[in-house]
Amino acid sequence: MSLPLVLAALLFAVLATVEWSRLPLIARIYLGVGTAFGVGALAHPGMDVADAVSHGGDGIALLLAVARIAGFAAVMVSVATALRSAVLR
Repeated sequence: MSLPLVLAALLFAVLATVEWSRLPLIARIYLGVGTAFGVGALAHPGMDVADAVSHGGDGIALLLAVARIAGFAAVMVSVATALRSAVLR
């Protein structure tokens, strides 16, 4: 599933809002990832993350690659802590 950079930026902004009180560090990572995707959306309009990383030969492609990894790791931490909280109830 390919998600345009604009929608990915909005998704991570919503995730940051949801996680702000529960996991503030992860929320800040979400905020950074959303910002990076927003910058990528301005530089490469209409592209998704994979297209912008593979076709872009600029520094924004590197920024998007790092943001994609950080976003994936933050989502995994967020899901793991939510599952742990659900199991311990």
